[in-house]
Amino acid sequence: MLGVIDSVETRRFSVEEYHLMAEAGILGPDERIELIRGVVHTMSPKGRAHTIAGARVGRILDRKLEGRASVYPEASLPFPELSSEPQPDVVVCSSPDIDAFGTEASKPLLVVEVSHSSKRLDLGPKALLYAEAGIPEYWVVDLVDRVLVVFRDPRDGRYASQSRFQPDDRVTLTAWPDIAIEVRELFPR
Repeated sequence: MLGVIDSVETRRFSVEEYHLMAEAGILGPDERIELIRGVVHTMSPKGRAHTIAGARVGRILDRKLEGRASVYPEASLPFPELSSEPQPDVVVCSSPDIDAFGTEASKPLLVVEVSHSSKRLDLGPKALLYAEAGIPEYWVVDLVDRVLVVFRDPRDGRYASQSRFQPDDRVTLTAWPDIAIEVRELFPR
C-alpha cells in the first residue's frame, strides 16, 4: 500500500542557476517561461488579443514618452535578490539611452502585464514581487474584464494603492503626471 507523503519540498533556483540551465540547453530558447520566487513557470501561449494589446500598450507608451523614457516590449527583468526573472509585456525605464537592465539608472518606473489567462498570477504573486522589487507603478491590462488595474506606491513588499480604470477613464503615469492615456486605447478593438 502506498503511504501518504507528508511533505513535498520544492527545489528553488537562483537567477544565476536559471541562466545556467538556459545556457546548458535544459531550458529551450523558444520556451515561454519565467522565474518567480525560484520556481520556473510556464507561461500560457499568447493569443491574438494578448499580442495585439501588448503591441498597442508598447506603441502608446513609446509615443507618449518619446525622448523621456525607454519602452521595452517583452523585456526580461532579473531580480536576483528575489530569485526571480519575470517576463513582463512592457517595461518603461527612466533613461532614454539605457540598453541593459541591472543598474540603478535603469530601474523600471512602470511594468505592464497584459492578462488574459494569467490574471491570478498577475494580480497576486507578480504584484507582490514587483512591489518588493520597488517598482513604483505596475499595470495589469485585464483583457477578460476589460479593465486596467493600476498598482502604485510600493511599501513593505505590497502596493499601498490599487485602482481599477474602466475603458472610458483616463489614467496618468506616476512618474509623468502630465501624460494621460485613454484606457480604451489599451484594448484590442
